[in-house]
Amino acid sequence: MLEVTLHLIIPQGALRSQDLPVGARFLLLCYSLTLLAFFLTLLAFFLLLTGAVIKIALRTSSKFVPARLGLRLMVRIVITLLVWFGLVFYGASWGLFWQTGSFIDSQVFIFMAPHPLQVFHWVDLDVALVIVALAGAGAFTITVWIPHWIARQPGRSQEKIVFVWRWALGLSVLGAFLGTLYSSWGERQFMRAGILYSRNQVNRSGPISYVVADIAKHLGTSGEPLSIDNSNSFQITQRPIISLNQYKILAEQSQHHRWNVLILTIESLRADQIRAYGGSRDVMPAVETLTKDARVFLNTYTQSSHTNYAAITPLSSHYPLRSATAYTYPKNPTYPRVLIYDVLKAAGYHTAIFSSSNENWGGMINYLETSGLDRFIHAANSKRPTYLMQGDAAFAIWARESQHAGSLDDRSTVDEAIQWIDGLDNEPFFIAMNFQNSHLPYPVPPEFPRRFGPAKLDFTIRFAYFPKDKIQVVKDVYADSLVYVDSQIARLFQHLKEKNRWENTLVVVTGDHGQAFYEHGFASHASAIFDEVMKVPLIIRAPGLKAGRDDRLAQHIDIAPSVLGLLALPIHPSFQGIDLFNAARDPKRSVYMVAQTPDAYQYGIVRSGFKLIYDERQREYLLFNVAADPGENNDIAVSQPAMVKDLANRLNAWRKLQIDYYSNPALQTREYPPILRD
Repeated sequence: MLEVTLHLIIPQGALRSQDLPVGARFLLLCYSLTLLAFFLTLLAFFLLLTGAVIKIALRTSSKFVPARLGLRLMVRIVITLLVWFGLVFYGASWGLFWQTGSFIDSQVFIFMAPHPLQVFHWVDLDVALVIVALAGAGAFTITVWIPHWIARQPGRSQEKIVFVWRWALGLSVLGAFLGTLYSSWGERQFMRAGILYSRNQVNRSGPISYVVADIAKHLGTSGEPLSIDNSNSFQITQRPIISLNQYKILAEQSQHHRWNVLILTIESLRADQIRAYGGSRDVMPAVETLTKDARVFLNTYTQSSHTNYAAITPLSSHYPLRSATAYTYPKNPTYPRVLIYDVLKAAGYHTAIFSSSNENWGGMINYLETSGLDRFIHAANSKRPTYLMQGDAAFAIWARESQHAGSLDDRSTVDEAIQWIDGLDNEPFFIAMNFQNSHLPYPVPPEFPRRFGPAKLDFTIRFAYFPKDKIQVVKDVYADSLVYVDSQIARLFQHLKEKNRWENTLVVVTGDHGQAFYEHGFASHASAIFDEVMKVPLIIRAPGLKAGRDDRLAQHIDIAPSVLGLLALPIHPSFQGIDLFNAARDPKRSVYMVAQTPDAYQYGIVRSGFKLIYDERQREYLLFNVAADPGENNDIAVSQPAMVKDLANRLNAWRKLQIDYYSNPALQTREYPPILRD
């Protein structure tokens, strides 16, 4: 009954799919109920076995168990807890599907398991508590109330219950079988109806069917092996590893600038919030002023739609794809890491990261924390208050001690940076900063004046959902958070000017990724790799650099080599990007991108005015002519099979090269990550 109810009320569910006729939707429901019945049967055997094991264990150690508790009560408590845990997982999976259209599978579990508290930090407390509470009520109902209720029924009524159960199960099995015939009999598996049924069966028929499909994929009964098409003359560059001492010798052979370097990454910054990129209002005055004295790259892509991949890339110039599944950065990785501040440290710079984010997320701290960093302040080790402290201070203290603090207010992060700068001599410094007030739900201090949106809302902005009739209001609230971030950037710029450090400072401003407002049916980020999430501003200001606009294709891996190029330092051979200021323009250059989150498993390439997206879960390609269709509204994959094939071959070659490299420790001792030349 619960499964049927959820299918009926959740808009994304198979029963609500308008792509299939009503009969096909009923067959999908039968398939879902059949798998659920099979799962419940397995669960019943497991609980019986668990109860038996507990009874045996308690009887053999009865002297350690208080007699007043009783075996029956102990068994019931343990079984109720197990059922509660299962229902929490079941409810969380449906809740995730309700907000994102995806159930929990192994990939989602890998993404969430290393940092459950940080996941909880971004989940709405009311939703989480409702799932936990309903799971508790459900566990009591299943393990206590229903057995007692059935036991009180006369024998004939019990027989009727069993009779109804048998017929329901029989009809479900029959419907599931007919659904299999509907989708895969003969040529139907290649027809639109069969394909749509199969996709809905895997992706929208409930948590159990989703897990079954996931298990089948890992057992090798489904999935797509990656290979490089030898008919394409791909050029692959493989560069041997050098030591920092070797690089230092190369650097000392050339005269280079000893400018300060400031890389500012703004959370969820869409390009269209700045006038130079088509913005219609003055959201970020300090950044707008900077654009008049800088090179503005109008066609820049981030490498990922989620922070734990995207924020690393500007500093490493390495693509973030390292695994076929969601990746968590390990301690002491086997592969080489040479970040831009490692290079600058060897060149005599003071180096620091000041981040409002919690860099434990996804293990980012394991990747960023190298010997080339003098100072590293982020939300988990700063002594300044985080967002959590505005609510429950006791929880915030515990969260800090367990290194799972919330986010810092960007004012605090700028204060940390200013304090560090003032403690330096006249040697050059490198600072990377990560601003977070523009992360959903877009917090702004109550005393800060709002320019666009209301101070109080009559609805909730959730991570992946808010009422669609409130899009403009949410955009205004988002803009106000950017106004606040900009005010803190202005403070930093002004301080550098007052300390006579501004004129010899190179500044980079970008966003880790953009932000969606239902342009393609979803909100926020960490989801599908459409341009509202993937296109970001890239603004670079350097002493003596001629200001202007540049529409060449650029990406985040280009930031580190471009900075070194402006400093007249040699480009480190580990970098996979190019120097945008000294490399020749290539109209056929390729940009690669990836998303591996609960919301989306997608890979993309932009080349020659076209963008190809491969959706691994849906197993389909989407092709857009982004030059003629910048909103990505018209999928032309069916009408352009040759273009799909060409771009897919390049995309698959890139994926294979990346994954093969990071799965080969022996290769990592000899070479840097490979580059697929255009």
